[in-house]
Amino acid sequence: MSDVIQICLPLDVWYSKKKKFILNLNNYRNAYFRVLSIAKKVYTEELLPDLIDLPKLSEPVTLTYTYYAKTKRRIDISNPCSIIDKFACDALVKAGILKDDSFAQVTAVVYKFGGFDKENPRCELTISI
Repeated sequence: MSDVIQICLPLDVWYSKKKKFILNLNNYRNAYFRVLSIAKKVYTEELLPDLIDLPKLSEPVTLTYTYYAKTKRRIDISNPCSIIDKFACDALVKAGILKDDSFAQVTAVVYKFGGFDKENPRCELTISI
């Protein structure tokens, strides 16, 4: 088994035909609970095909989120990464990759700024065993 698993995570999700939920703390804080529920469900459904073939992990892991911004506008890196972390961990648990996302299995979470990528803004998750 590899010591490192990498997953590319989206920064937003369409929760209706015309409305997109951008994953960041401000939107999360201000969103109606039904919007959050739908957004998290859709996010998980979109990630599941990428997670299905990953190994099931029982040992403690470190999660490192590397954020690549679309623009050079200054941002607080924990603003989007904290919500991406919440949504991604829930998807990892639902897929059975992690037993749970408590401190018993996730021993550290790191947020890093990866730079700018106008063509492909994203957040890359690295799971280190």
